[in-house]
Amino acid sequence: MRSDSNAPFVEPITRRGRLLRRLIHHAAGFAGLRHVMDRGWPRFEGGPEDVGPPVVLVHGFGVDGTTMLQLGRRLVRRNRVIVPDLPGFGLHPRHEPASIDFAHLLDSIDDLISTLGLPAPVLVGSSMGGAIAAGYAASRPDAVAGLVVIGPAGIEPPIDTEVFAAAKNDEHLLRIESTADFERVYELNFTKAPWMPRWMKHVVAREAAHRAEDHEIVLRNLETVMLGNADRFHTVTCPTEIVWGGDDRIIHPSAAPCWQAAIPHANLTTIDRAGHSTMVERPDEIAAIVEDLLAGIRSRPD
Repeated sequence: MRSDSNAPFVEPITRRGRLLRRLIHHAAGFAGLRHVMDRGWPRFEGGPEDVGPPVVLVHGFGVDGTTMLQLGRRLVRRNRVIVPDLPGFGLHPRHEPASIDFAHLLDSIDDLISTLGLPAPVLVGSSMGGAIAAGYAASRPDAVAGLVVIGPAGIEPPIDTEVFAAAKNDEHLLRIESTADFERVYELNFTKAPWMPRWMKHVVAREAAHRAEDHEIVLRNLETVMLGNADRFHTVTCPTEIVWGGDDRIIHPSAAPCWQAAIPHANLTTIDRAGHSTMVERPDEIAAIVEDLLAGIRSRPD
């Protein structure tokens, strides 16, 4: 895969969607994460460039880099942080949805690292982003300094959630076509969902509905990953942290021991009273885990 440097970025379809984007970008800028749109990669980035390794935050399915900003702003003072929108999501230049599969998304991380000239990063991935980050670390072990996965997809849980049970019956409960759909999915992600103004829910729902069909195609392409087994992750060798919300209603916490069995040297942390989007609900605790991993990497002899 090569950089989409000459392809147009995707823009929100509504005026309020564009306004909401500007508000998010300004707020992130105050926290030290400027929004950049060049070289084919819409992203937030910031932090000192002379401190390594850089940290790349990889978002989950159906969302974009904005879901990683709570975590990013806690890491950016002491680390170089990059928060991209992946192909098929957010503002990333459009790809045909049928072309976006697991291999394509792994190649996109290659492209990001190459295009931005990054040294081997620490990858921090949530949900689908966890599967991508872990898959990348497993298939390119020399290219990754460390790995943190947060409620990752990629290994089928022994216990189904409602979402997984529905997926096995060819129903996708994460599809959003209305404000009511968004509210349902939003509530599923948290133990106690952060307050969001009604107008903002409506805007996000309209933008998501516009891309619902594309996201459905991508999700079907990724089903074998979402309902996969541990084999593809056995070759992860870098320092690794596995984090799970104890009340995750999207990917059941029973998958956590399966991940630790797949990556035996990994540490496993379960955060009580936290749901699937733990990096939003409990960002301080996730940031502390990432910082501890970074400290261990930096203290190792060259």
